[in-house]
Amino acid sequence: MIMKKPFLLSLLFVTCVSCRETQTSQDYPVPKKIYDLGTVITEDLPERIWGPTALASMGFSRMNKFEVIDWKFENEVGKITGSNSYFTLFNHGGPHVDAPAHMDLGGGIETYPIEVFAGPMKVFDVSSYRYGHNVPVDVFRDKVGQNDIVMIFTKYTPPQIDGLMPKTITLSPEAAEYLATLPVKAFGTDAWSVMSFDDTVKVNSDSEAATLSPIHYSFLSRRIPIYEGLYRLDELVGYKQVYFVGVPLNIKDGDGMLVRPVAFVFE
Repeated sequence: MIMKKPFLLSLLFVTCVSCRETQTSQDYPVPKKIYDLGTVITEDLPERIWGPTALASMGFSRMNKFEVIDWKFENEVGKITGSNSYFTLFNHGGPHVDAPAHMDLGGGIETYPIEVFAGPMKVFDVSSYRYGHNVPVDVFRDKVGQNDIVMIFTKYTPPQIDGLMPKTITLSPEAAEYLATLPVKAFGTDAWSVMSFDDTVKVNSDSEAATLSPIHYSFLSRRIPIYEGLYRLDELVGYKQVYFVGVPLNIKDGDGMLVRPVAFVFE
């Protein structure tokens, strides 16, 4: 059987394209492990993370609210049913990312370029340090590069009974300034916040935000995202090849937003 020339050329073209697509698919690195650093968003999540005393002390009286609206549609063909929902969310109760607007430093979530929500990730175990702003700069010096996403595992435990405030291990102002001036691409913690009620730090600044919440100020004033309330960071300590993705909903003027962060391990 003799194939016509146009058909032969078409067959060769399809074969070449197929081979090239196969080769391309093999070029993508495949992670050995994928870690979900988020959690299920429930109506009571803010209280479980912050504790009722911290929420009340800062004027947050409402929980998340899920309003499910059932619907049905029918015509001469048949009938279907389903639901749509309204979600009222506290955007800082659970795994979330802060925007500069969180500290009145200008710029909501939508002003971040998408690139800042992904990058190489390094996790440091600081759970042995005292509560307060006690994680020193030496933990990170010469171990972190520009554009790394740096996370700390503090072994955070939410308040277990009413009347208690969250206890937090967090950066010293010197460590925050070191990371923010490298600069890192983002910073994060498993704790409810990067601020602490467990000690007071002296920061000489004309900015009240820098004086009262220096860790927030170091990063957000430089438009570096802060992730708080992440899960499973302890399982990533020691890995050297980790890629993080934590993209929030792109809310206009949003001072923060919940995320479902993911870590891809390649070693």
